[in-house]
Amino acid sequence: MRCRFCISDARLTSMDSPQYLAALETLRARGFDQIVVGGGEPCEWPGDWRHAVREAKARGFHVQLGTNGVLLPDGFERTPAVDRFVLPMDAARGALHNDLRRSAPVGAGTCPDHYSLILRRLDTLRRAGREVTVSTVVNAANLAETAAIGKWLSHYAAQGGRVHAWHLYRFIPAGRGGANHAAMLDISDEAYEAAVHTARRAAGDLRVFKRPDMRHSLTVDFFWQEGAHLKVGSEVWKKMPAAEAC
Repeated sequence: MRCRFCISDARLTSMDSPQYLAALETLRARGFDQIVVGGGEPCEWPGDWRHAVREAKARGFHVQLGTNGVLLPDGFERTPAVDRFVLPMDAARGALHNDLRRSAPVGAGTCPDHYSLILRRLDTLRRAGREVTVSTVVNAANLAETAAIGKWLSHYAAQGGRVHAWHLYRFIPAGRGGANHAAMLDISDEAYEAAVHTARRAAGDLRVFKRPDMRHSLTVDFFWQEGAHLKVGSEVWKKMPAAEAC
């Protein structure tokens, strides 16, 4: 996909299987017991995302798969090594969601109506009794949508959907998407806080997590590959100048 707010960049390279297994051992040694297999898009990994989640599960991790859902195969909900799926919803209207999460112009994963796909994936998980975390990137284009998304998720939960949490990520003007669309999508601190407040009121009893900058979290860290080196977010970002690290 070509999401307008994507914060990943061209430095990221795909881990091969030995590198991934070594990363799992590093996480274990650092005391982590939960992992989100993400990306980019983990379902595009040449090593097969099913291998990735099985290896993580075998090491005792609570395993989440953070995916745009496009390449999930039939029966994905029956994958025993995935404890929880993480799927996006960035608007309660298909046209806006699809504009923010634009489909790639070519390739087997092309999905021009991503919003409808997400609804189908969520319904599949609901019927299977599987747990899901929903993520929203709060930005200038969808500020008015947070109440509607919250109400939709509350209704989904009332119909039996197992929503672990709803994460509200603030738009970050960085990466291959965010850096190019900052003028259109950037928001103030006040606007983000207001959107979170509105979302929490609309979502009822659902757990809503505020994520103003996941690069600086006390409970979450990022691990990725740059060439032959495993990079760790908490070690890389703390070295940035303050203006870049905020």
